[in-house]
Amino acid sequence: MKLILLLVLAIFVSGCSSKKKDSKHEDVKPNIAFEISEGILHPESIVYSPIHSAFFVSNVASGNPLETKPVGYLSKISKDGKVINAKWVTGLHAPKGLAIVGDDLYVTDVTRVHKVSISSSKIMKTFKVKNSKFLNDAVADAEGNIYISDMQSDIIYRIHDGKLALWAQSPKLENSNGLFTDGKEHLLVVKWGTGLDPKTFKTEVPGEMAVIRLANKDEITLNQDIRGNLDGIAVDASGVLWISDWMNGDIFTMNKQGKVKKMFNFGQGSADLSVAKDLNLLMIPQMNQSKIIFIQL
Repeated sequence: MKLILLLVLAIFVSGCSSKKKDSKHEDVKPNIAFEISEGILHPESIVYSPIHSAFFVSNVASGNPLETKPVGYLSKISKDGKVINAKWVTGLHAPKGLAIVGDDLYVTDVTRVHKVSISSSKIMKTFKVKNSKFLNDAVADAEGNIYISDMQSDIIYRIHDGKLALWAQSPKLENSNGLFTDGKEHLLVVKWGTGLDPKTFKTEVPGEMAVIRLANKDEITLNQDIRGNLDGIAVDASGVLWISDWMNGDIFTMNKQGKVKKMFNFGQGSADLSVAKDLNLLMIPQMNQSKIIFIQL
């Protein structure tokens, strides 16, 4: 955690700079451990639980992110890549972001957030988010609070003490997507971009990163060292951030000095990536290809 905190502080400082991203780089050949496509249909997010020794995947299923029929579902996969239950939890509309607190798995679902009991494999509670438009990612801090982005607004919601409410709102948070927190100090938000066309999801201006100080949600710094239709953000065991660009299919790293490097490209649809630190694995849901790529770091 100390290493992660140093990373976030470095990014917070670099957000005030005007460094240029190095565009002269070659893709690195990924060390692919395995891929999963069995039972997977337009996956958006994946998260690993060391307690349960399992991965959990959100499947939009229909391929339509604005689907109103409950065709979406969650999959459960063993830590060695075996499908335990392809349709572990069903009846969801278009599930996306995932966050785990103990035995509870929080799932964003268009205008709702579900609290799923992992041990009982069922939805225990549903939060209806009034006036929300397109809930996307979810992340938990060290106190068990859940932060939720709304991709078609400038709002971050939070679940605190079992209640969901608007937490932060700012033009700097417009079209927020992926979320990451060091747990206590900062919340990092990667954005899709501005001038969003809700039908095509294309933008006039590419997204950037916003850094929010948890102790003061109005203290928001923008970091433009990374730009694109940004989707997922996670950190590995060495403190390096991994960030995906959904539209271009690029996977980037950002080191503790804020330097950005393009690593891989898996094609359009590289969604809400995640890292399983215990297994030293980077997991990339390929939404358009209906598979998940597991890379050994």
